[in-house]
Amino acid sequence: MMGALLVGGCDASPDGVGGDAFAGSAAMDDEAPPMPPADGDDGGGESSGEPDGGSTSGGDDEDDDAFGSTGFRFDLPPDDGTDLPGLCDAVDLLFVIDNSGSMADEQQNLIASVPGFIDGIQQRLGVQTDYHVGVVSTDDATFNATGCQELGALVTRTDGDLSSASDCGPYASGRSYMTPDDDLESAFACAAQLGIDGNGIERPMDALASALNPEGSLQGCNDGFLRDDALLVIVLITDEEDEDDSAGGPGNWYENVVAAKGGLDEQIVMLSLIGHPKPNECIPGQWTGMMGAEIAPRLMGFTGIFEHGYVGDVCAGDYEPFFTEAVDHINTACTVPAG
Repeated sequence: MMGALLVGGCDASPDGVGGDAFAGSAAMDDEAPPMPPADGDDGGGESSGEPDGGSTSGGDDEDDDAFGSTGFRFDLPPDDGTDLPGLCDAVDLLFVIDNSGSMADEQQNLIASVPGFIDGIQQRLGVQTDYHVGVVSTDDATFNATGCQELGALVTRTDGDLSSASDCGPYASGRSYMTPDDDLESAFACAAQLGIDGNGIERPMDALASALNPEGSLQGCNDGFLRDDALLVIVLITDEEDEDDSAGGPGNWYENVVAAKGGLDEQIVMLSLIGHPKPNECIPGQWTGMMGAEIAPRLMGFTGIFEHGYVGDVCAGDYEPFFTEAVDHINTACTVPAG
């Protein structure tokens, strides 16, 4: 059971990235608003290859308490007794995973963190919640069966360098996505280990739009995954910006996702593990093309438009703190008014 993490409720600065910062006409423009550098780092320069200590060095305890392990504040609504936590009867979890040459470590980190994420969702929403879990790559699904090899097709088979090189699906339901009938830990590990042979020109937003398009050419491949009555949780993980590679811009991307949910933004949780300004756990030079992560203002802007959108550090050595906090936000999205 996996979902997508979004950025919300924070300032468009190293202190936070959130919906308010990108709301309104600026957020809906094709170009994302520029993101200011943090800690005097402009995201460029040569890398020494050593991890950055900005977020963990001595004297930063106050910042760590304020922003948490992700480097961005996750603002939760106050518990004023006016809402009661409800159960989402159905949750559709879509993972959009970069499979380019620099993503081997990040894929393994994700695979290690997701079982705890799933357990946390089950504990908060109830073990009877009906889950769909799907994986797409940022490139064509080359190793799927013939007819389902286009960008945005849910992954049923992997191959290539550092992949699981396995037939992961069809899954227990006979479909291209996982359900509670699958051994989710092993099934997800199979599908998410996409390997690193994907195109270096990543198109995560095109992949997301194609995967969710009910009228598109992938109807027969992704049929049944997206449900009208389910909470949609999207998890995006990439170490590069989607800069003119996918069609349109942050506003267009947002509109595509919301349209797939019948215009109901509140039924979507967007979780993005991407490159953001320091403090982060990337190398001092931020990005070399193979190490660290490229700062992604367009993807940050896209995430911040959502009511439930949250950004995390793709360079983090452990994604579990981010997913632990994400469970709280998923629970908030499932909250029903009292009485």
